Amino acid sequence: MTDEAAPVRRARGRPPRPEATQERRKQLLSAAIEVFGQFGYHQATMQQVAARTGISVGLIYQYFDDKEALLFAVINEILDSYLRELPRALAAETDPLARLRAGVHAYCRVVDEHRSAALVGYREYRALSRARMRQVVAKEREATALIGDAVQACRAAGQLDVADPELLTYHIVVFVHSWALNAWRFTPPIGRDAYVERGLALLIDPARKAVAKVPRRRKSAG
Repeated sequence: MTDEAAPVRRARGRPPRPEATQERRKQLLSAAIEVFGQFGYHQATMQQVAARTGISVGLIYQYFDDKEALLFAVINEILDSYLRELPRALAAETDPLARLRAGVHAYCRVVDEHRSAALVGYREYRALSRARMRQVVAKEREATALIGDAVQACRAAGQLDVADPELLTYHIVVFVHSWALNAWRFTPPIGRDAYVERGLALLIDPARKAVAKVPRRRKSAG
């Protein structure tokens, strides 16, 4: 019988200090990302996670109820980073187009800094319960809406001529996530910032040129 079939009961005693709890959670999440990435969620065990951290399985259950809760925490780690870093980047700019560019760079930076977690999330997301899947989708949509709002602001300001802002937003989000999935395909390799700039040139510049080509109306003779 696996440890997932018969979870270890939580050890009783004093709760850990807040700072120790946070550090231990980070340690467990890092180990879980490695184990899930190497073995896949269904084949991975809590014993393997414990071995990576040098702690007992019983101690893990002080932080996470079961293996699925650990996976959910891994995925939430990157989602929460989106929702923390994107607003910060957007708030740093006032020009709508500059805000959009800053938001895309921040989005890709989070993916880059959490690449292993992102890959686990892409692959193992459907192992979550329906309730947890709905929570993940809600956060994904919230992050996507931040980019979508920036696109709409550029459109409203006359900086982008976009017939379908929703589709443009979707393409931007897919493009950002492709950094984790397909960046290795570039020969020679390119850096993250160069990747974003090349993508923005393809996704946004044509809409900017369309705006530039719109002729101004002549003032009627008075």
